[in-house]
Amino acid sequence: MKLKLNYLIPYIVLFIIILVIGFLQHNVVNLEWLGIKTDSILPLAFATVGQTLVLLTGGIDLSIGGIICITNSLEAIKMTNNPINIIMFTIGMLLLGLILGAINGLIIVKIRLQPFIATLITWSIYGGIALWILPTDRGNVPKSFISALLARFGGIPVSLIIILILIGWWVYLQRIPFGKYILALGSNQKAAYLSGVNVDRIKIMVYAMSGFFAACAGVYRTAQVASGSPTAGNGFILTTVAAAVIGGTSLAGGEGSIIGSIIGACILKLLGDLLVFSGVSSYWVSLFQGLSLIIIIAIVSVSNLIKSRRKIRI
Repeated sequence: MKLKLNYLIPYIVLFIIILVIGFLQHNVVNLEWLGIKTDSILPLAFATVGQTLVLLTGGIDLSIGGIICITNSLEAIKMTNNPINIIMFTIGMLLLGLILGAINGLIIVKIRLQPFIATLITWSIYGGIALWILPTDRGNVPKSFISALLARFGGIPVSLIIILILIGWWVYLQRIPFGKYILALGSNQKAAYLSGVNVDRIKIMVYAMSGFFAACAGVYRTAQVASGSPTAGNGFILTTVAAAVIGGTSLAGGEGSIIGSIIGACILKLLGDLLVFSGVSSYWVSLFQGLSLIIIIAIVSVSNLIKSRRKIRI
């Protein structure tokens, strides 16, 4: 049980944050509050899921920012108030994210560029395309599209249902060969190759999935803010990495959990609320958020280090 303490840390931190928020603001933690929070968390959760998959292979995806920018911009200005158009256009955006992500994987596999450099380049290209599509923040998002994604079923928000689906998908992914190949690739790429794993194909698929989830984030953000922005995704890049690390994902690859990463995304979002409810001035929120993240990541890192040393002794 002691070896699993590092996996419990994010859950403990999230529980403490919610507990303190409930203490500072009585009656604020309820089903309505949960719906509002999951609505705000979901775009980051989507992007973090994709980033986590890439990190598990030992890579990194900076281009998610550009993909979010493109999909958010296109959805905001090209989608019309017609049910069929809304469905087809949204599916098109998700396919576009899949293709742009696959391009990242192909560049990394075929040209042999480092993931950081490759996705930095594509982030710049995708971001430039977004600026060409939508030079300034604007858009006319159909109300039916907004209502569908921000809907409630018996008081339960669509965003919470989607998060539960993502968790279930991760549980399933761990049980099939593809999920095991992802972890094997991050643990030891050479050993995975010698074991018969098609390393190049797995990489391309993982980056394609990262692009898909980034597009999901862009689409949902469009409904969330009812507008488009050519820089909408830039703030997601490092935040997704931070959320994944807080959730227990190793930057070296081979170790981590999408569930933990989603918890990390929740922690990042709720930290701001906690600081505001604590009476911290808005001018100081970013500073205290940064300090809090350093402490949380340090705790997770120390726990991982202790676990690694115990493994060596064994």
